[in-house]
Amino acid sequence: MRRRNLLATLGTASTIAIAGCSSEESERQEGSTNEESSDDGSSDDGSSESDNTESGSANDNSGSDEPEQLVNLVEHEFYNEGQFDVGVEGVVENVSDQELSYVEVSVYFLDSEGTQIEEGLDNTSDLAAGRRWEFDATYLGDEADRIDSYEIETEVSDF
Repeated sequence: MRRRNLLATLGTASTIAIAGCSSEESERQEGSTNEESSDDGSSDDGSSESDNTESGSANDNSGSDEPEQLVNLVEHEFYNEGQFDVGVEGVVENVSDQELSYVEVSVYFLDSEGTQIEEGLDNTSDLAAGRRWEFDATYLGDEADRIDSYEIETEVSDF
């Protein structure tokens, strides 16, 4: 339990430390979960699998000023292995031709009414061009049975 508190504190400190940095890209996707999970941690209906579409933003390349896509959320999956082993794991790929100095994945855990009940995050630095990174954003709350769905946001910052 102390490890989770330490990780949460470090994650918050990291977020505060880079708050002044300019963000180059942010992408958000949605996923859902079932309270009844199979032994491998995936939901029974597979609805937490990535469809590789952005939520809330159009990406039609019609001359808009949107930044070029730097990372791709390849896959993500909700897992619930017990009270203190809950979260979302997945893979992000650097699809740019440059090394990315900081990549963050934030997961917003939502209840059945769409209310955010917790947030988890994972981050990495110096993600090489073309490289994939496996993330694991842990749910730090104590009411995992309330989780109905989640949203994932990726953010790339340049120091």
